Amino acid sequence: MLISEISKTITNSLQPLYDAREAAAIAKYYLEERLHCQAYELALRGRESYPEALLEIFNTDLEKLKTGCPLQYVLGTAEFYGRQFDVSPATLIPRPETEELVMRVVGECLDAEFPMPHPVIWDVGTGSGCIAITLALEIPGATVFATDISAEALAVARRNAEKLGAKVVFAQHDMRDVAHLPFGNQRFDYIVSNPPYIPASVRDQMHANVREFEPATALFVPDERPLIFYEALADLSSVVLKPGGYCHCETYDDFHETLTDMFLHKGFSAVESFLDLNDRPRGICAVKNGQEH
Repeated sequence: MLISEISKTITNSLQPLYDAREAAAIAKYYLEERLHCQAYELALRGRESYPEALLEIFNTDLEKLKTGCPLQYVLGTAEFYGRQFDVSPATLIPRPETEELVMRVVGECLDAEFPMPHPVIWDVGTGSGCIAITLALEIPGATVFATDISAEALAVARRNAEKLGAKVVFAQHDMRDVAHLPFGNQRFDYIVSNPPYIPASVRDQMHANVREFEPATALFVPDERPLIFYEALADLSSVVLKPGGYCHCETYDDFHETLTDMFLHKGFSAVESFLDLNDRPRGICAVKNGQEH
């Protein structure tokens, strides 16, 4: 088969699940990754034969894609902040919005006027490790810790840290357990987290490739307690943050007003919502009482 025929086969096979443009984009990215080529190279290679050694892999991959399995799980990798991270069904697929959270922390730590050259950071609910590892690599003087409740996710995160050459201390921990801290008396300048926050009631409205394949425990929260993990983050931050330390977390856009009140009620001195690139409320930064950095 020609490379162009492989592309057409993927696009046609996926159109029951995706519109034509998205199906074509999946085919393009798949071929770039499997053939290890850039977009411009792929455009020039359409009349070449697809490598015979990859045909069996292609057939297996296509069957997975046709079930709705996300392309990143089929490939086993996802791009985040310009790096390739291993992913598995035990971890969320990194999103561009999470890059904005990382960019905000990096910008604060490397700020020319008020730098924090040696921040101590805890990534709570690390998943693939994309936040912790990126912060460790982008902030040369940072000391980074990361936890997750899932042993399977931590195995992926540790593999990513080793592959990318990042120094991160990992531990298994439930963020709701403030009585048993994984890093002893260590205190932090930053708590960073992308916790579960999507109400269970909207699960059926989400695309099947998310709700059926990504780990539900990392996505959804009970409708009756939608802020359960933010309450845990606030309680954890109250204990382990240094005075003036920051809790940065991604949020559901409907939660911002309630979250602001919650953090202030729990003793934080300032709470700021920040917007994503589409000007939608995307995150919260809460500052612990005390002298600010």
